[in-house]
Amino acid sequence: MNKYLLTFLFAASLLFGRFVDAHAATIGSYDGTPLPEELSFASAWKSFLLENGEPSADRYSADVPFSFQCGERSSRDWIKPSDAKVELGEWKDGVRRSTLTWRDEQTSIACEVAFEEYADFPAFQYVVRLRNEGSENSPKIHNFNALDLQWKRADDSMPVLYRSQGSDSRNDDFIFVGEDMRKSMWVNNRDVRMDSANNSLFRRALNSSLFDSDDRPSATWLPFFNYKTGPDGLIVALGWNGGWFAEFNHKGNGETDMTAGQERLDTVLYPGETIRSPLVMLFYWRGEVGHAQNEFRRFMLAHNHPQENGSPALAPICRNSWGGTPTEEHLRAIKEVVDQKFDYDCYWIDAGWYGQGTDPCPDVFHGDWGSTVGDWRVNPTRHPNALKPIADALTEANMKFLLWFETERAVKGVPSTLERPEWYLRSGGGDASQAGDGESLLLNLGDSDAREWLTKTIGDILVENNISWYREDFNMVPNPYWNSHDAEDRIGMTEMRFVEGLYQFWDDLRERIPGLMIDNCASGGRRLELETLKRSIVLWRSDYNCFPHMIPEVAQSHTFGIAHWIPANATSPFVSNIDDYRCRSALSAGAVLSADEFGQSKATPETVAWLKDRVAEAKRARPYFYGDFYPLTQGNWSDDAWLAYMMWLPKEESGLVVAFRRAKSPVAALTVDLQPIDPEKTYKVEDVDSGEIATVSGKELKAGFAIKTDAPRTSKLIYISVAK
Repeated sequence: MNKYLLTFLFAASLLFGRFVDAHAATIGSYDGTPLPEELSFASAWKSFLLENGEPSADRYSADVPFSFQCGERSSRDWIKPSDAKVELGEWKDGVRRSTLTWRDEQTSIACEVAFEEYADFPAFQYVVRLRNEGSENSPKIHNFNALDLQWKRADDSMPVLYRSQGSDSRNDDFIFVGEDMRKSMWVNNRDVRMDSANNSLFRRALNSSLFDSDDRPSATWLPFFNYKTGPDGLIVALGWNGGWFAEFNHKGNGETDMTAGQERLDTVLYPGETIRSPLVMLFYWRGEVGHAQNEFRRFMLAHNHPQENGSPALAPICRNSWGGTPTEEHLRAIKEVVDQKFDYDCYWIDAGWYGQGTDPCPDVFHGDWGSTVGDWRVNPTRHPNALKPIADALTEANMKFLLWFETERAVKGVPSTLERPEWYLRSGGGDASQAGDGESLLLNLGDSDAREWLTKTIGDILVENNISWYREDFNMVPNPYWNSHDAEDRIGMTEMRFVEGLYQFWDDLRERIPGLMIDNCASGGRRLELETLKRSIVLWRSDYNCFPHMIPEVAQSHTFGIAHWIPANATSPFVSNIDDYRCRSALSAGAVLSADEFGQSKATPETVAWLKDRVAEAKRARPYFYGDFYPLTQGNWSDDAWLAYMMWLPKEESGLVVAFRRAKSPVAALTVDLQPIDPEKTYKVEDVDSGEIATVSGKELKAGFAIKTDAPRTSKLIYISVAK
């Protein structure tokens, strides 16, 4: 009960704005370049695990960083680093993949760890797999902690846990907060646990969530954590597209037990059967939190992000449209893009293009788009010649094609639910054939036949229409479906096989269609975890931006918060008139911008020209969001404050300052420290809004750079680069 009370109090503190400023203690270098001492520490840790090197026992527990129980027998009794059979891989492109194995004669359980290390980052990540090599069912596998590590502080400082809220369609999505790991000034221990019970209490305390419980992996908290221990710290990140838990238990003396894993798992293993843990990433850093976050950003782009032509894939600048819009309107819109010479990368068709309904489906608020999900036949009323005319027009226009699906959900009554009901799961259990018409069902991706059918069905549509971006939404909370279909002695196995099947589905699609890009949505950003981000980019990071009454300051705050962890993301500003401030509020690595948001036929030449400039502006800014992130203010959404940040490309010695003076801010100028500036160099400073370009010494810039505005509710874009 104490844990729940603490969670409630923390939620209340967030609600009323009483939390530790996440940047109050991060003065210093934010440069993301790995430091030699970081690489040395991580190398010694990896040597201990892989090659019987000496551990830094004063910093971390001298053992493997995971644990589990098989019946009453603990893995700690038989899994020792010194006893591992290690197969070291070959270094390739700065990555080495190795395997560690153990076998227990008492339980016939084999344990295998797939271990990945990096030459250029002080990090490693791993997945633990357990296999029953006996001829009978194993005892119950339980307390399977993919992470089980004791971390010790470097000095007498109080540890601080940094984390970000998840994506829940709220104004505080992605807010980056730091918390002292003590209960009070008098009590120095504290236990922070994130799991379904604590998350539900947290959500109820906020009183602003549609679901009291949502176990999609980034609905409540992002599964990324930075644990600062004085002059250094450890970033922990998880990869699991299901219900996870993470716990940081500071004992009050500088020692912290860190555990994490699949929250719900208590199962026998059949003979020959294998299960896996979530992916765990550990990242050591020294210096300042801002430096650590930029290192992590670089690591994510290099090793947990889709690659294209040897570089991190770019999020597209998209012209979005509604799938229920008839074909002729899409063709008219594509022709307008071509005639007006818009510089879009991609044409986006959202929900509503499928099913057999004959009534209009004009937008997300009307029509049958939600009630025909799972029927992936092109709607003959809206698209009488299917999608081929649109695909051909896009090919001719040299634009990529993005198409929306919600492949895991199906509504009872669509063909596959009637023909193969055994493929589907019901919330609360029971036979899907007995579901009522219109009931949402979950396609069981743990069923290989169901997964293969889905892969072929979706793959055929993608190939036939030359679709470059597969957009996967997921507008349901899956845990009630998984949990109600577990056998009594197989708790967590429906989720286990589903999550494995989901990753396999994405991998099979990408193998069939080389170069295919995946946009993960899930009600806007609720599937942001390592395994998903390896395979996809989130182009709609929060459903907060679905509505015209969205507050632009909130979109600014979202960009600021998510930038600490995930460089590549996008959203829409939901523009309804000419408004630079609103449009720039959603500026990020990608953009979703459409003249439809003006009303297609009502867009004047003036608005079309303005939007064309905004598309070009987003495209010019895009590369900078793949650089280092420098907060220049706090990440708030207050209407009487400023928000500003700088994105910096170290190799190019070039950056972009983005600043917003809110409507009620009385401050006409904000003076900031531009950290990456070298006082010995000279820089070109370009104010996009005034058009002024000046040559300024680095010494002058470092003395304090003033961002000036003429009026409240004003945005500024300023490019700064070394003068050639």
